[in-house]
Order: sequence, then C-alpha cells, then structure tokens
Amino acid sequence: ATIVQERFPEDSRFRNMPVRLNGVIAVPEGDGGPYPVAVILHGTHPGCPVLGDIDPWPCDPEVEQPNYRGFGYLASALAGKGYVVLVPNINAENTFGFGEPVPHERLGQLLDLQLQALADAAAGGENKFGVDVAGRADLHRLALIGHSRGGEAAVALANNPDSPLGAPGGAYGPTAGTLLVAPAVVTFDPAGGSRVPSAIVISSCDGDVVSGDGQFFYEAARLAPKQRAPSTAVYLEHANHNGFNSILGRDPFGAPDRSACATLLDPEAQRAWLEEYTADFLTTLFSHDPAAVRSATIRMGTFAFDPAPSQLYGLDAHVAALAPAKNRQPLFVPASDTEFATSPAGGSVAAEGIRTTFCPEGWYSPLAVPGTEACRRITVTVPGQPAHAVLEWDKPGGALRIALPKGVGLLNFFDAISIRAAVDPLSPLNEAGQAQGLSVQLTDGAGKTAVLHTRADEPALQFPDGNTLDDSTFGPIFTGLA
Repeated sequence: ATIVQERFPEDSRFRNMPVRLNGVIAVPEGDGGPYPVAVILHGTHPGCPVLGDIDPWPCDPEVEQPNYRGFGYLASALAGKGYVVLVPNINAENTFGFGEPVPHERLGQLLDLQLQALADAAAGGENKFGVDVAGRADLHRLALIGHSRGGEAAVALANNPDSPLGAPGGAYGPTAGTLLVAPAVVTFDPAGGSRVPSAIVISSCDGDVVSGDGQFFYEAARLAPKQRAPSTAVYLEHANHNGFNSILGRDPFGAPDRSACATLLDPEAQRAWLEEYTADFLTTLFSHDPAAVRSATIRMGTFAFDPAPSQLYGLDAHVAALAPAKNRQPLFVPASDTEFATSPAGGSVAAEGIRTTFCPEGWYSPLAVPGTEACRRITVTVPGQPAHAVLEWDKPGGALRIALPKGVGLLNFFDAISIRAAVDPLSPLNEAGQAQGLSVQLTDGAGKTAVLHTRADEPALQFPDGNTLDDSTFGPIFTGLA
C-alpha cells in the first residue's frame, strides 16, 4: 500500500511512502464471537539494517527485522481468552529512512488501512488476513496496547478527536482503553491525561527508558483537572525493557547499576506476567460480569478495599491506582503551594510539627528555583517529575491536618483513603535501608477519632534501592528511582 506524508511537496520522492501491510493476527478457536479487538503496537527497534546513521526504507523483507513477531506470544494468549488480536508491522512509522517522520502521521494511516481491512473482513467482505474473521471481530470494542514508543503512540491515538481511535462514528473504535508497557515519552506530551482508562507498566531495571518515564502518563492523569477515567501504574521489580518482546536481545544500555538489578527476571516469566496482567486489564474494559471485573481488579492490585500489594501475579511490584473522577475527592494533591493553606475541596490545611516544601513539576536546580533544596529534583529521580510536597519531621507526633468542609464531609460515598508517598533516600533524617511509618487519623463531627497505622512493610514506604554517588557539582546523587 501507500501512505502519504503531507508535509512533502507533490514532486518529492518522500511524498508517497510504500508500505507492506503485514503482521500477526490471532483469533479464538471455534465459531464464536464477535470478540473485542486488541491492537498491539511494538516499539522503535530498527526495522531495516542500519547503514551509518540511517535505516533505509524500504528494505528486502528477508532482512527486515519483524519486531511485531515479538508479541506473537501475547496475541496467542489473549486469543485464548476470547479476543481478536492484531499486531501490525509498524516499522514504517519508526524508520528515519524515508524522510524525517512527523510523529504518528504514518502510524495513523497504517492502522487505518489495517483496521478498515479487518472491519471489512469481519463484515463478510474481502479477507486477506489468512484466517476466517467474518462475524468474529467487534471493532467497536477495541483496546490499544503499546510497548516503548508504541505506548506513547497508543495514548496519542486514543486522545485524538480527529481519529476513529479517538472518537465514535467510524468503521472501528473508539479506543476503550490503553495499556502502556515500559512506555517512552519522546514526541507526545502526556499533559491533560487520558481520555480512556489506562494501565502503565514500568520496568524497574529498564535499560532503555532508564528514568521510568512511563510514570509521566500516570501523573498527567492524576493532575489533569478534567481527567474522568481511572488509571493505574505498576512498578515491576527486576523487569527490563526488551524482555517484553520475545525477539529482542538485551536492553541497549544494560541493566541499571543497582543491587536489585543484579538479577533480572527471566524473560519468559516477565512475558507470562504481562499475559496475565493484560488479560485482567481487558476484562475490566469489556466484561459485563461484575464478579469477573471484581476478581480482575483484585488481581491487578486496584481493588479499593484491599491494601496496596507488594506482589502481582507472584512477582514483586508496586501499584498506584487512580479511581474514576466520580469516586474520588482530592484533599491534598498537591498541585500548588496554596494547598498548604487550603485543600482542593476548600478545607483548611495546617502543618503541626513538620516542615513543608512545595516542589513544582519539572526538572530544576535550587539555583533556578530558590528554596527547593529539599525537592532534590536533580539528585533523586522521581519518575514523571510531578508536582509534590516534601514533608520533614524530627520526632514523632507531627501532623498535616486537612479539614473536610461542609458538603464533602460525608465519606460514606467513598471506598478508601489513598496516599501516595516515597521515602527521600538522601535525607539525613532517613536511615539507609529502613522503612518509614505514617498514620492516618479521622475525626468526625462529634470529635470521635479513628487511627490507622501503615504496615511495617508498607511497599511505598520502603527505602528505595540504589546507590549514593558524590558529584562535584550537585553533591550526593541517588542512582535509584523513588
């Protein structure tokens, strides 16, 4: 087929780009259906052999690297769960060998050609997929799964109101949810959050997206004022980047130099974990069985009545969960320093026996933003670099008190209190290797109180894994991720 690169003039050899529409498709056995459709987008690993600094396009199919085949295992597993799965070859999106690409311009056309063809075949029309799909694929129940740069592409496509993947009315779509696997943030700005439910998997020993940048997508959803859909992020311990794709070798930059990364997950175990997690995420999107959805959310670690888990599917993991907008009442985000006085709900906020510092989002030094020494933006990597608060206390008994004003004081409409926290590994107040503790106290209108202490092994309050190095310019630098 041919896709068009609009920014090149009509007489440019780069205007019309030749492509082959190929990939992997998996369909459930039997004659059932129609089934929901999952589309898996692979990453930017070179497709054609690189010559110098350029990967020429097109190249002989005999030498083109079939990056899409690395997700054949996931396609097969999901087909066994009742999904039609398409893993298109999107090397043409990622190459720099046919004119400098405009992000996602090629990809939108590639997917449109393939999904339109699948819609036609599912409706009983022409079928070039090599397997019977007539009446078996429901393309209006569609999810996008993206690995690496395919992750940011999935969000960009799902958020695009000018694409059938982002708005109703076409032969397929819109996207019901996105699953981002070790996603990168290169050309797409996650600000504004996600239009649809999302799940993000961050590999803790990623030797490609080394700073855990996938967390940007979760932070953007959490901080977006108009975010309505739920989101969850999983920090998978000992996982690397390329292990999710079965045909790729070691990560390009190797494993980070941290003790927890000395032993990586077996790639097959890492992929088996992704099979289970993906199947449960798709259940939360498409199942009409409340019991099945409840079981899936429990296994994903997002069930509101359960404490935050330290393992998922038998592997060590940390989980952050953002409830749908209708199920949450933000009390302290913080998105600005005004929240040290007044909460987003309008109640008063008071610090007693603790020091507070507001850290604006982004990456900066105390020289650029005076008074932010405690933020350690340059010396401790907080994935996503969100706005946050630093709370410090020298002895027990300090408190951050948040009043619940009239109108939001009735808590029986909510399931849980959610707190996101991390231990500062460079604070002299924190002993290396030691977990920290917090307690939550609720006081009702009659003055009665209830106190809940965090567990001694609270996952988020463990001292993070990493090494402390001395830098001649910035002083101590922590090599791990908070």
